[in-house]
Amino acid sequence: MRLICALTFLFFCNSAFAQIIDSSFYHWTVYEIQESELDYKTCYIVAHPIKSDTDHNSRQKPYLMITRFQKDRSEEVSVFGGFEYKLSSRIFVVVNNNQFRLRTKEDMAWNEAKSQDIAMIEALLNGTAVKIRSDSAIGTYAVDEYSLKGITRAYARMREVCK
Repeated sequence: MRLICALTFLFFCNSAFAQIIDSSFYHWTVYEIQESELDYKTCYIVAHPIKSDTDHNSRQKPYLMITRFQKDRSEEVSVFGGFEYKLSSRIFVVVNNNQFRLRTKEDMAWNEAKSQDIAMIEALLNGTAVKIRSDSAIGTYAVDEYSLKGITRAYARMREVCK
């Protein structure tokens, strides 16, 4: 969760950071952020749902994201639900036959351990679709479906940009 809040802010707002759209591969877009030439880069790939089933009326646009931190070459999976999640809840992510439970805080969700990020990234790279089930703080729900078409090329590009 290291920079997720900052990335969420940067993803939706203009700022002094140099946020660059590097490339797009079908449903996945590669971004790069670098505050100055002296700083390490942070890169991430993002996709939005291709299908959503929800009873939440005032929802922002959700996304699934993999972030790579150039400084230590670590990677992290996160989900922005488009609404504040139910307090102390988990969201369920299903990639083909693999199920992951991500912890939530406010409107973001992520894995609890690096090993879970590694397993989830592997499943995403070998999958075709993702379904994410979540509950909001006001008692509504969402089931979002993401296409994984283009993720392999986007992921490779992200790793190349943030070596």
